[in-house]
Amino acid sequence: MFRITESMRTYWNEHPEPKATTSDIAQIEAAIGYSLSAPYTEFVTQFGFVIFGRDTEERYHFDYIVEFPDRQEIREGNIRFLLEPDRLIETYEYFTTAEFEGDESTPLFPANYLPVGNDAGQGKILLELGGDHPGRVWYWPENEWAWGMEGNTWLGFVADDFYGFINKLRP
Repeated sequence: MFRITESMRTYWNEHPEPKATTSDIAQIEAAIGYSLSAPYTEFVTQFGFVIFGRDTEERYHFDYIVEFPDRQEIREGNIRFLLEPDRLIETYEYFTTAEFEGDESTPLFPANYLPVGNDAGQGKILLELGGDHPGRVWYWPENEWAWGMEGNTWLGFVADDFYGFINKLRP
């Protein structure tokens, strides 16, 4: 269950963004080859592809965990908006596919992660696809290198599902 503050609900009602339709969900799933998690689908069909941080409390910050071999770090991220279906599919294809043989700039993260939102810069909010934990939420801070090169070797864990992600947003 989502715990949406009255301030968030008021802003979203006064500044409505498109809500996902059954067709939108089917289009995304067909393009990525995975089923979307129920909590994410519930959110975008009920509330839409909303903008965060414009409510009176400015709830758009979250903590994420980075696991290193010798330590764990807790860092702060943010979300500004959710990607609408066409942009989501376009972003997924660009960020998860190498443009050509020997391309050192893409893919930027593995194809079993779907970019569903953006932070205030170019970082992405990701949903884990398939595997043992579909629907977990991760954070990818912008990195110019292809996945596995230079410092682009980790994702930050945010929440077990989209309920947990939305519910942990803070001012």
